Parts: sequence; C-alpha cells; structure tokens
Amino acid sequence: MATRFHCALALSGAIASLLAAGAVEAAPAPAPRPEFSSFGAAIPSSTQKQVLLVVPILNKKEVDASLALLRQPDGRDFVSVDDFTQLCAIGSRREADGSIHLSTPLGEALLTGEVLLDDNGVTYVDVAALSTVLAAQVAFDPGEYALRVLLPWTPGVDADGRLPTRDEGPVDIRAPRASLSRWRSEVMTVQSNGDLSSAANHRLVGALGPGNWRADFSHYLTGDDRGIDVGALSWRLDRGNSRYLIGQERVFLHPLLQSFDLAGAQYAWTNRPGQVFDSSLGDAGQLLAYQARPTSTIRGSGPPGGTAELRYAGTVFARQTIRLDGRYEFTDVPAAPGDAIPVEVAVYEFGDNGTPLRVDHTYSQASNLQLPAGAQAHYLGAGSNGFLLDDPRIGNGSAAFYQFRRGLSERFTGDLIIQSVGGRTQSVIGTAANLGMAGSWAGYVGRDDNGSEARQVLGDGQRGPWFWRANWLEYGAGYQTDQTVASHNLRVEAGRTIGTNLRVALIHANASVTGAEDIKYTLPAVSWRPTRNLQLSARPEYDGRYSYDAQWGVRRGTRLSATRYGNLSQVGVDQAFGRNSRLAVMAQHDSDRGNRLSAIFQRYQPGVSGLAWSAGVLHGEGRSGFIADASMELRPGLSARLQAVRDPLAPANGTVVGLSVIADFAVTGAGLARGGANLGQVRDGGVSGLIGQGSRAGGIDLSGVPVLVDGHVRARSDADGRFHVPNLAPGVHRVELDSEGLPIEFSVHEAPRRVEVRAGSLTRVDFTLDLRLGLAGQLRAPDGKALGGIDIHLVDTGQSIQGRARSNTYGYYRIDGIAPGRYELRAMAPDGRVLARKDVLLDDRFLFGQELTTAAQGLSP
Repeated sequence: MATRFHCALALSGAIASLLAAGAVEAAPAPAPRPEFSSFGAAIPSSTQKQVLLVVPILNKKEVDASLALLRQPDGRDFVSVDDFTQLCAIGSRREADGSIHLSTPLGEALLTGEVLLDDNGVTYVDVAALSTVLAAQVAFDPGEYALRVLLPWTPGVDADGRLPTRDEGPVDIRAPRASLSRWRSEVMTVQSNGDLSSAANHRLVGALGPGNWRADFSHYLTGDDRGIDVGALSWRLDRGNSRYLIGQERVFLHPLLQSFDLAGAQYAWTNRPGQVFDSSLGDAGQLLAYQARPTSTIRGSGPPGGTAELRYAGTVFARQTIRLDGRYEFTDVPAAPGDAIPVEVAVYEFGDNGTPLRVDHTYSQASNLQLPAGAQAHYLGAGSNGFLLDDPRIGNGSAAFYQFRRGLSERFTGDLIIQSVGGRTQSVIGTAANLGMAGSWAGYVGRDDNGSEARQVLGDGQRGPWFWRANWLEYGAGYQTDQTVASHNLRVEAGRTIGTNLRVALIHANASVTGAEDIKYTLPAVSWRPTRNLQLSARPEYDGRYSYDAQWGVRRGTRLSATRYGNLSQVGVDQAFGRNSRLAVMAQHDSDRGNRLSAIFQRYQPGVSGLAWSAGVLHGEGRSGFIADASMELRPGLSARLQAVRDPLAPANGTVVGLSVIADFAVTGAGLARGGANLGQVRDGGVSGLIGQGSRAGGIDLSGVPVLVDGHVRARSDADGRFHVPNLAPGVHRVELDSEGLPIEFSVHEAPRRVEVRAGSLTRVDFTLDLRLGLAGQLRAPDGKALGGIDIHLVDTGQSIQGRARSNTYGYYRIDGIAPGRYELRAMAPDGRVLARKDVLLDDRFLFGQELTTAAQGLSP
C-alpha cells in the first residue's frame, strides 16, 4: 500500500465528515475550449444545451484523455472534431465549403457541413453521422459519462499490430538526452485543535540516454517521522518488440497472486507490441500489466472544484479535488485488479457536504484479457523482495517471476504465471474466452508450494438490451495472505435496459470478509428517468444497504433531491443563480452522529484563475458551525485550496483548517507549462516551446495560436506564447504554426521544423515572429465631407514609400504589413500635391482612428 495514500488519509480524516482534504488539481484545457456543465448538477430544461467533458472508452479501453461533448435539446450528441481525431489518431482537413475530410487506415471519410456544428470557436460533429461515415460504433454513455468508441481498426497500429515508425529523415532539432520533463507535487496541511500536520507527495519524469526515468516519493513535513519514502525509482526502455526496466517498482501479475515490491530488473517481449504493449498500461509500475481491470489507476470526470472520494469495500481510501478541466485520477490504488470486491468513486459538487452527486463503479472486464490469435507475450523479472531505499524495508529475501500469454485462437487466450517471493512460490494457469452470445469469460486456478489453491471466474457480456457481469474468487485457507480482503467473494449482476430511460438489474453477493461480518444478499437495482426533469435510482451497496437517489428539476435552476449513501441520508433544495452560483439548503441524518441542517452558497468563476469559493452555516444537535472553502489557480499549473470548517456533529475537533497546494508542470525549455497529462505514460514524448519573445510579445496577447504537428492542430499557446504538446510517438515530427491563428500584428516565415521526439522527454521548439503592424482611418475635406478615391502613402524617414492604399467611397483606408518605426502618412492628389500629412509611430500594435483632413489649397510634397 503506497505511503502517499497513508499521508493523504491521515491529513484528510480531520475534515472528512464535511469536506474532502485532497490536493487541488487545476488544468484547464488549451483555448479554445468550451465551457462545460457540472455533470448532474442540474437537470437541463428541454431548451438548454449542455457541453460536457467526458472520458473516452476507445475499443473497450478507457483512455487518459477528455472529449468535449455537446448535447442538443433535440437529443442529438455532437463531439469535438479536434478531440476525436486526436483520440483516434486520424488526420483531418477542412475544405473551403466547410466540409471536413478524415484520413483513416481504411481510407478517406467525408463530414459534410450538415453534420457539423460550430459553437464558441469549437467545431463539433454529429455522433450518429460519425458512426456511419467511419463504419464505427460511437455513442455517449450517460451512466458512465463516457463516449464509447468502437473502431474497425486499432488507432496508431498497422495491420500486423505494430506501432508505425516515424520518418527518421533529416532532423532540425534533436531531443535532449537527459532531462526532467514532468513534475508534480502535492502538499497538504491540516490544523486541528492546535495540532499541525503536513505531508507531501512528488512524482518526477524525464529522459535519460535511450530511455526514460520516473521517481515517486513522499514524506511528512511535520512530526518526528520526516524520512523520505521512495515509492518508485526506475529507468525504462522501449525498443520495438521489447521493453526493459531497471529499478524498484510494485509488481502485480494476477489477483490470485501476491503483489510485491521488486527492486531489480524486468523484461517483456511480444510479437504484437501495438496491441499487447498498450500505452495506457505503462503506469502500473510494470511492463505488462493485468488487463481485466487496471485499478492501479482510476480516472473519471466530475464537476470542477468538486471532490472525488475513492472507496474500496465500502471504506473511504483516498480523496482528491476534481481538476478544473473536470477530471480526477487516483494512481497506485492498492486494490487487487480483478477482485470481486467493488471499487467505487463517489463524486461530490464543489463545497458539498452531503451525499454524492453520483457514484462511479469500477468492474472487472473479462473481455479485456483476450489477445488476438497468434499474439504472444513473455514477461519476466528478478531482484530483491522489497524496496531497498525504504527504511524500514518491507519484504525480505529475493523475488522472481515469469509470465507467458498467447492468443490460442480468435476466441481463446492462455495464461501461465510462476512467481517466487520471499521464499514462497505461487503459480497460476487459466484461459480467457470469447463465447459469442454468452459473453466473455475467464477462469484461473492458483497453487502455492504448500499445495493450497485459489480460483477465480469472471465474465461479462451483453445481448440486445440484456447485460450481465460476474466475478467469483475463492482462496484456500493456506493460500491467503495479509493482502486478502475476503477468503470467499461472489458477485453477480444481471439486468435489462428498457427503452432509453429505464435500467433494472438483480445483484447477488456472497462474501466472507476478513475481520467483518459475512455478506450475503440478492437484491434488485433500478435506474429510471420517467421524465426529462426527474430521475430515480436505488442500488445495494457492497454490504447490502441501499443507496438511493431522487433528483427532480422543478424548473430551470431549481432542483429538489432526496439521497442516501453510506451512513448519510439527506433531503435538499438546490437553487442556481446564473451559470456559476448556487445555494444549497440541506437537512441531513448521520446514523452515527446525529442530525444536521446546512445552507451553503457556492460560486465558481470560470477564467484564467478558475476561482471557486463557498461559504455556509451549519446547525446540529443544539450546536452551530460553519464551512468555508476557496480554490484557485495561482499560475498555470500551480493551484491552491484553503478550507475551514467547524462541524457541530464533531465538536471535539474544533475549527479545522486545511491548505492544499499542487504543482503540476511540464518542465520545458521555455519555462514551466501547465501539465495535467498522465505521468505514467512514458512511452510517449512531447514538444514545447515559445512563440515570439514571451511576456506577451510586448503587450500582445498570444493565446490560442494553433500549433500543428504533422499537419494537425495538437495544442494552442497561452497568453505569453508558451505551448506544450504531450503524448507524441517517438520519432521525427513536423512542427509548425498555423499563421491564420496569429494576431493581426504578427506573421511567421519560418519553414516547418523536423523535430525529434523521444519517450519521456520534451523537445524545445521556438518560433520567432515578425511584427507587422498597420493603421487605418478616414480622409475628410475641411468641411467634413468624406473623400474617396484618394491615394494614401506611408513614407519612412528616408522618404521611401512603405505602404499604399486608396480611400473608399466613405473616405476609409487601411495599410497593413508595415515594420515598426516612425512614418509620415500622406494623402496625395493626382498631380503629386500632398493634400494632408500626419506623423505616426508604429510601436507594438495596429493603429486605428488615424484621421486625415485635407488643407484648403493642398500642401507641398
């Protein structure tokens, strides 16, 4: 179990009853980016559109990214074209008639103007039309707040399952051989009853030689124990069919095997690297991760500034603040992937101290365990059991393992694992199968050197409106370890979707939980939305107690709710004031501590700093209290959150004050840029740099300039001209600016750069801009009459004409493309006389309102 989460829980426990004390994460998406709603915060009226930021599930695997989704009042869904093409690694080209051509591995596809929609500078495409033209399945899943995309090809992979190699031709800019490219730190401080506690977690990623490195460590800033706990320190190399790792990382091969900390070497080989070496699995601390449910990292979306609460077996494990781009991410979760015990994330509104907005469930997926026919993988490692840099060291002796996986056919995949940890040997053998209409199923048997056994069966599937999922784990008495949560665990769910608004299911659970009462129940679950403004749901929690949720949008901006989750039940009314303010009044019953009334006003101000604050009063059990919370981004990538609460149901705690600060940076040659990418995806690299001279190029706002990589927009600059393009495949890329997106004062004449990208590094690419200014105004006669058809000259100090124009019918003129300097503006008669003149200084911006009035008799040249 990672020490960083011990630190987080120790500090957040003091204010957990009212307010999560996780680290504030703020990473607004590059401009232009649509404003998005707080998911589920209010049921929209039939005339209200929604712009959501949703998680993509690409070819049945969740991707660490986000997509802008626009939901129209007529029920149609539109997805951002830029987001979708980047997700699917396909090219796009916009034509003069407004249509868009998509370049896919299967050929060209055309999106006509009828299926496109522009909203606040973002181009969207109708999801249904996208499915048709790509021969794909693309649909929004409101239950998961995800866009499910099933393509007839594997993005970025050729027909043989190999990653395409980038053109290795001439290179203009080389990637660094050693660098620190990503830096993320969280510092949490809590004061309660005069006691001050503070802890910090850090993650660093960079390049070194032909590979890349990462370091995870955490430590307390107060108290007697201030030693540094090194959670991971390793160097990785990705070479085509092979992967290498040297250092200390946590290894988890299968839910029937004990996980362990390995300080040593790892090696993996496959004949299908593009399909087996999925880049999203590299964050598990090992080279070939278990795929049924990679719970080492759990990601999702929610309301900006809200709270995501990770629960395992019904117990709160960690909390964090949802970033300003609407994402949350829990890394290094010490739950066994594939375990039948459910892992949940409760999502709360910003400043909410009641029941969650919704609960996201994570399930095992047997379908993810299958390999294509003929694909095979070998994975092995050896070294010390336990992290050598830890004091005290957890684990003793040596550790070694070997795993073999092979796609036996299109329907069956075989798996064999042998590991020896601290003198104990365990092995697992099994298969995953695609049984067609019966769904996907997998079965495994584990055995140790004492003859004790363990078994697992998991499955999932869907046929028409029917769906099902099942997971059974059974550990023999001698097979269990201190990591085993339940010796016996069975969970089965089957149900049906009726129409588009009703989903019913039956859930059976039977578990023998270590240190707790056995769990056994068979209960129904339902989710129903009878009208657009009313939604109802009821579902048994892990222990069999029901959680309920009823939401009624009485009118636009007004919502009534009745919910129950865990030990807390509440009824409330939520009133929105405009788009960014709301007042929540709630009556709550905590079965452990009593009753409480609360009234909380919340305000979120979108923009550069993303300021959000809330303040409210609390009353319960004859005592009064308060709650206050404020968060903002201090600079791109650096955010802070200050919290204070006096809970009338916890008088012994007094006033609890919490401060959390998070730095999430991409370390570029041009300075620190906002990070926010998944730090574990070290198979990729990136480029970053500076446009112009920085500092807003003499006062000019350079935000939103498109940066093209291989002809496609991959990022946009901030106001100071900095840009950061993450997640680029290693190789040589063509990087350039879209001159059409530059401010009117600037132009770029540099040829596209051929830039080398290496895994784990950021290559710096700077662009110089030519400042080209201009001026505009009107020419009038002495009586005020507009004069048209008159030549206007702009003359430099050497009497050379640098610009020309002719006034139109209304006397207006405009001259562009002029270098900064001092000039004389002249209105010229056909015979060469100067009718009017004016001295002008072009410094750092375009000049408007340059009025000229002719003299009665004209002026000398």
